[in-house]
Amino acid sequence: MTYEEYIRYHNRGDAGVEERMIASLCRALKLGRWDSFRLIYFYTMTYNIPSALDMLLEGQRDMKKLKFRTDRRYVRCNGAYDRLLRELNKGMQVALSACTSTSQAYSVVSSWYFFGRYAAFLFLEVYMNVFRPKWTDDLRYGWEPDENYTLGAISVTRSKERDTLDKFLNQAKIDTGDNAFAIETSLCAVAKFNKGTRWDGYYTERMLEEADKSKYRELIYNNL
Repeated sequence: MTYEEYIRYHNRGDAGVEERMIASLCRALKLGRWDSFRLIYFYTMTYNIPSALDMLLEGQRDMKKLKFRTDRRYVRCNGAYDRLLRELNKGMQVALSACTSTSQAYSVVSSWYFFGRYAAFLFLEVYMNVFRPKWTDDLRYGWEPDENYTLGAISVTRSKERDTLDKFLNQAKIDTGDNAFAIETSLCAVAKFNKGTRWDGYYTERMLEEADKSKYRELIYNNL
């Protein structure tokens, strides 16, 4: 994938379709700031929109009735699920509201229990779609060698040099008009394209397949 092809892929929006859907649902359901924040948190816990909606709208807390996608399956282990619910509080929202930059916001979210880099990026990508904070986007990637986003960037730039990768990120922010968290998502998709496990349109198809199996089908389809 060339740089131009990457920008076109990112701008078509497939990689971040769920993150934008959460924002659309917050508007459609006329959620206040706290309930919107809670929906983002529940989505990050499960990485599954219908389950996050069940948690928010129906107060569902039985893990056996919720779906946990990919690495979020670990939320079900060793008491993590119960602790994540216990620790959710309005102080988290207040702390994020006081941030002025993406790096500061990342520092805040990654200090929360069970919010490693991936979960923090996921939470903040959705948060930025929902609340549109006026943050300076100064976040610098760690470019960890084995992370999918790094592999995706290397395949686009044809370089492993940090300076080249940093320049790529800065230019991609300009050319997409998007933030570091969203760019990380589409770079992960690129890496999975290269592995042959994803394709353009995969994430939209997955979201709609999950919606089809849930009571929220009409709600989600109406907010595409």
